[in-house]
Amino acid sequence: MMIGSRSRTSSALALAVAATLLTAAGCSSDKPSSPKQTSGPDPALASAVPQSFKAKGMLSFATDAGYPPNEYVDENQNIVGFDVDLGTAIAAKLGLKAKFTNVDFKNILLGVQGGNYDIGMSSFTDTKDRENQNFDMVTYFTAGTKLMVVKGNPGKLDPQGNSLCGKTVGVEKDTIQEDPDIPNRNKACTAAGLQPIKILAQTTQTQVNNSLQAGQSDAVLADSPVVDYYAKGKIFEAAGAMYDSAPYGIAVSKDNDVLAQSILGALKDLQADGTYHALTTKWGISAGEYTNVGINQAKS
Repeated sequence: MMIGSRSRTSSALALAVAATLLTAAGCSSDKPSSPKQTSGPDPALASAVPQSFKAKGMLSFATDAGYPPNEYVDENQNIVGFDVDLGTAIAAKLGLKAKFTNVDFKNILLGVQGGNYDIGMSSFTDTKDRENQNFDMVTYFTAGTKLMVVKGNPGKLDPQGNSLCGKTVGVEKDTIQEDPDIPNRNKACTAAGLQPIKILAQTTQTQVNNSLQAGQSDAVLADSPVVDYYAKGKIFEAAGAMYDSAPYGIAVSKDNDVLAQSILGALKDLQADGTYHALTTKWGISAGEYTNVGINQAKS
């Protein structure tokens, strides 16, 4: 969720990962058809973009492209998904092109800090910790955590209560599901005299899902749009309701605070002209639409 989570790799491996991921989900590898785009550059917003970005004519985005439907590699080795479409539309509003690069999730913010990328857009939950690491987080979508199990939920597991105590739960590394979610759950398990949850933390969501399918874990905790995506297939289902909802944020270095304001302005334009809703509809995630967009709205 990753606080937001996602997969990452070289292009050849990323394609193989995506193919495995889509097959395991029991979903078609065809991406949704694009909605009619009605928005164009906003002259006022474009004129306010810092000169360094105007000179490049482009915004560079880092994403971990293994987290459908938000970001993943399709059968043509293209990085696609809701975040990609929205980021591209934001750049267009600013009179710029968008370039997305597939980056290991744990390295995205480091890359933005180091100036290798202008923006990190990879289902990042806006948190105080990230804001305090010198990032402005431009909020744009609401997601929470969901529990995913194999079809039929043989263990009768539920994210509420202590049914996960003593079980093995898969998560993607460096996500809020790994920490603080499961550590907090283990405090409750211990207080109830139950065995703690065993964490199976893996690098990619594909690995996490494959482990669940192979019986190496009992359940998976992941971002709600990701679980909803896989639950449409023949292998997995969602168990219980979403919890701990929070906004995703587009990560921009505080050193580029004017760029963050430009992105926010573009996002508001895209909501006003209907493009934002068209994109959430395209990717089947309209339930997570977030209208109170802003900068650094983390509660914790």
